[in-house]
Amino acid sequence: MQINFEQIIDLSYPVDEDSPREALIGPAKIYDTATIENDGYFEGRVDVSGHYSTHIDVPALMYAEGSVVADIPIEKLMGKSVLMDFSYLKPGDEIQKEKIEEWIRKNGNIKDMIVFLYTGMQSLVGDPIFAEKWIGLTGESAEFLVSKGIKVIGTDACNIDCVSGREKNFPAHHTFLKYGIPNVEMLCNLDKLPTYGFYTIIAPMKLKKSSGAPARVIALV
Repeated sequence: MQINFEQIIDLSYPVDEDSPREALIGPAKIYDTATIENDGYFEGRVDVSGHYSTHIDVPALMYAEGSVVADIPIEKLMGKSVLMDFSYLKPGDEIQKEKIEEWIRKNGNIKDMIVFLYTGMQSLVGDPIFAEKWIGLTGESAEFLVSKGIKVIGTDACNIDCVSGREKNFPAHHTFLKYGIPNVEMLCNLDKLPTYGFYTIIAPMKLKKSSGAPARVIALV
């Protein structure tokens, strides 16, 4: 397959002590194990959650026998993509099924697509509200997206579930991961993407025994 593009857009945050994160996830711990001055070379170590900064969630997060990051089929991590713009919502709002149906009626099919949700929460990174009143999907919305045959779901918010989903055992996470659809959370630069016509590559570390991994996510536009 030939991919034509004019621009490469990085959709991922750096991994450092100040990266965006959920409230229950601690900051990365980064330290030197060798320095140019003392050892003649530089090496660093990183102690970081698999769900820190821009990252991918896989079925093992919610299911005891679920696949881990290293099990994700490579073809699942790249493909044609669409952007659903819900940035007109306000923090704490929920993305209802009806809003997604309306988007599909207006814009078209999403089968076999990587679907990104632009909520506008990326503009609130560093503000406590980012991890307190994010914009996310209801369980019903997640079920509807699964029924449309999407490959991956991604968001610029800290969580693919809406805030109320936290009290309901994260139904959107359960729904997507039950059907082997990875979640990518805490994306950035979604405002620079078109609605249609771009290609995405998602590159998490190929971790065994992990339900998530920080990821570099690149859009070819």
